[in-house]
Amino acid sequence: MVDISTLSTLDKMRLDRGNRNLSYYFHKLLVRNPSKALNLINEDNLSFPTLYILSPQISKPSLSRYLNSRNKKVLDVVKSIRSKSFSRFSELTKNIDVAETLKWILQTGKDDTMSRGEYTDILDSCAIILVREYKDYSILPVIKEIIYNRYKQGLFIHDMVWAFFECRDPNCILMLAESFNSEDEKEVELTKELLKFIPVIKNSSLPKELLYRNVRYWLKENLPFIYYTGESFQQMPDPSPFEVSLGAKYLFKNVSRDGTIEGNLSEDEKRQLNIFNTLDINSQILLSNYSFILHNQNVYSWNSWIRYPITEQLKISAAKLGGSIC
Repeated sequence: MVDISTLSTLDKMRLDRGNRNLSYYFHKLLVRNPSKALNLINEDNLSFPTLYILSPQISKPSLSRYLNSRNKKVLDVVKSIRSKSFSRFSELTKNIDVAETLKWILQTGKDDTMSRGEYTDILDSCAIILVREYKDYSILPVIKEIIYNRYKQGLFIHDMVWAFFECRDPNCILMLAESFNSEDEKEVELTKELLKFIPVIKNSSLPKELLYRNVRYWLKENLPFIYYTGESFQQMPDPSPFEVSLGAKYLFKNVSRDGTIEGNLSEDEKRQLNIFNTLDINSQILLSNYSFILHNQNVYSWNSWIRYPITEQLKISAAKLGGSIC
């Protein structure tokens, strides 16, 4: 919810009287009292939605030179986004702090109900540029908030979801899973949809409290072996943005964010991994799970077990676990 006491004069008018009346009022004020109009548009607590609505009027050269630094930067960034030109952005970075401007747009524009058309495209672009190019992951809570707000309004979320996952950090999964604790059914519904690539969530009918607990446990167990796939809703209806590297879990090796096993593998490890990769998925899951459990219980026993032929490893794993899912 928007705290009305923190709103600028023009923001209050926009929310009370609507976008069209705001534009009409500001146009009249520019004619009658341009000094007051500029003071209002330059208020420190002005938000992006209001600046966006009034941008056609204040972008004229006769007025733009009187805008404060923040407003000039925002208009420059929006112009660059509209141009879809990376070279224009490169030029901007020489003169202004683009990341801070992108963050301001998202932070002050997140609660607005006008998330349609070009406005949505601009926020989506700000999010993806901030996460991918500037690697500013402090904005993720804001991006999540925008995603959930849009979903509850029946609006498009795929690009913003893509921006969120482009942090490539599996810890962001827990940030989404926290919404299992929400009293809002739509938030729980969306969380299930976004996290259904996790085996403990897919097709699960468990209470939401247990889903949250299960995600936390799954993430804690698999975190060293989880990597980012890059799959998104733009590509497929059921993307799996993160997956567990079963081979890495089997060898008890960390993976990088692209799924590459970190460190150098010995010749024996390479041979084992090659054989492991020829197995069916259920056998891979069984071996990787048992390997993980045994390594945590007794590393000396694990060192012996991992040297057995894989056929023997499978027999032991099946006897101990009876088959399991990852």
